[in-house]
Amino acid sequence: MRKIKLVLVDDHSLFTEGIMQILDPIKDLQVIANFRDGETMLQSDEIHRADVLLLDINLPGNSGISIAKKMKPYFGSLKIICLSMLFEENIRQKLKKIGVAGYLPKFVNTEELIEAIRKVDKGEKVFYEEKVKAVSNIQVWTNDFKLTKRELEILQLIKEGKTTKEIADLLYRSQFTIETHRKNMIRKLNLKNSSGLLHFAMKNLPS
Repeated sequence: MRKIKLVLVDDHSLFTEGIMQILDPIKDLQVIANFRDGETMLQSDEIHRADVLLLDINLPGNSGISIAKKMKPYFGSLKIICLSMLFEENIRQKLKKIGVAGYLPKFVNTEELIEAIRKVDKGEKVFYEEKVKAVSNIQVWTNDFKLTKRELEILQLIKEGKTTKEIADLLYRSQFTIETHRKNMIRKLNLKNSSGLLHFAMKNLPS
């Protein structure tokens, strides 16, 4: 049986470890390497052996979009699936123009991720549409409200009705860490409590 060889690029080690544990029992998939940033990955010989690259959009240094552009010479043999917790229509369009094979939220379930990998390996495109949340003008949130990208991810999940435990599981973080982010957002947004945070998210984040 041919194995689809995978390379992971994500700066959160708990996320990559979780993906590797999920994919390890799948007989036709094999993770051959994982990296915390795109530049290190580009310098590795492993990329020449890979069939599919799972690439995080929000990376330290050069973003996943910049790395995807640099990967163009490999597109004949390598398929790229970009992953993110935040979605914008303009990012999706940029990735399509670059020629990546897919754009998925990190909260897809195991079956959806495996199916996407198999599809792009066959030459298909997989751009997740149904649950995409078009967060408009992230600069407003990060500059005006002083929210970090992680806090914005959590705020989006709060709007979707996720509990602290569910958010912690999705982001591979402790519940204490998520609660700390909640308190920081309440302070930054000048809100009174978690109910106010939910109300703010429902009112201001796009559907």
